Amino acid sequence: MKSCRSRRTLWLSLAVLLPLAGHAGADEVTISAAQVAALGVRLVAPQPAAEAGGLRFPARVSLPATAERAVVAPLAGTVETLQVGVGDAVRAGQPLATLFSADLGSLKASHLQLQAAERLARADRDRDAALFADGIIAARRMDETRSRHAVAAAQLAESSQRLKLAGAAAGEGGVGSALTLRAPQDGVVLARSAGIGERVEAGAPLFRIARLDRLLLEVQVPVDAAAALAIGDRLAVQGRGATAQATARVIAIGVDAGAGTQSVQLRAELEVAGGGLRPGQIVEVEVRRAAADGWSLPASAVVSEAGGSRVYLRTTTGFRAVPVTVAGHGDGRSIVHGALRASDQVAVSAVIAIKGAFAGHGGGE
Repeated sequence: MKSCRSRRTLWLSLAVLLPLAGHAGADEVTISAAQVAALGVRLVAPQPAAEAGGLRFPARVSLPATAERAVVAPLAGTVETLQVGVGDAVRAGQPLATLFSADLGSLKASHLQLQAAERLARADRDRDAALFADGIIAARRMDETRSRHAVAAAQLAESSQRLKLAGAAAGEGGVGSALTLRAPQDGVVLARSAGIGERVEAGAPLFRIARLDRLLLEVQVPVDAAAALAIGDRLAVQGRGATAQATARVIAIGVDAGAGTQSVQLRAELEVAGGGLRPGQIVEVEVRRAAADGWSLPASAVVSEAGGSRVYLRTTTGFRAVPVTVAGHGDGRSIVHGALRASDQVAVSAVIAIKGAFAGHGGGE
């Protein structure tokens, strides 16, 4: 009911303000200068999109999945010492922390026992091999001795692998329970999860280390704007800490539009690592390619309907409807393609009234 009253009020206003409006053609309507003033129509000139700057979208600085490595506690234990803190640069193999683990002492003691058992089984095998060659023992006994050595060797290999996974070389440090955790790669410590004296369980993450030689941007782009983007497009980064030259190139464009936001996530790689940016930082990116050959107008100038979009161009006698294609939106402006010139004047207010004038002469709804 309220919508009907609003529509009726609009038509009454048009009837008063446009009593002399004439129909100049399917795409034009005659409105006098006095009527334009009475309607409060504001006019602006189309701005070349390249000069206006492109569309802007929010983005988050992130790391490639391959840049991060986690350092976890291979065994349960207590943190005895810490050699690095958050933000420290580290080299591959550099000690990060020392962990006291009773489980490590048990693994080493068991490993020593298995080493002794393997040596004994190997000696028995070698002795029986010599006896078998002289015809003193039967082949059955030789096979049994070989099998016992094979089992002992397999158990020793399994023990060596457990020690390796625990971060200790076989025989390192005798039967001690101190375990040194080392950096798996060059990088920077992003996070540390435990302090000195804290008890940690096996598999608990202790450090996050990342290489910062590559940084990505995760950009949320409306669906209509994403359609105008392509792999390789350049983005200018705008944000606190970003250098004036910070740019990125689009490397991936998502295919799923968020149900709530109706936006697509694209990923771009910074062309120069760093650029004053940090992982997790929120910035804005400006897309220039989306409509570099188009025009930038206030969003209020564009009328969009099922049949397409258009703007109203001021003529000497009234207004002409110019069809446009919307390439995207941003910062309250629309980027469009259409038959416009920099010298044109386009209506950006009272657009509904002008649309009603077209409709009243059969040129619209």
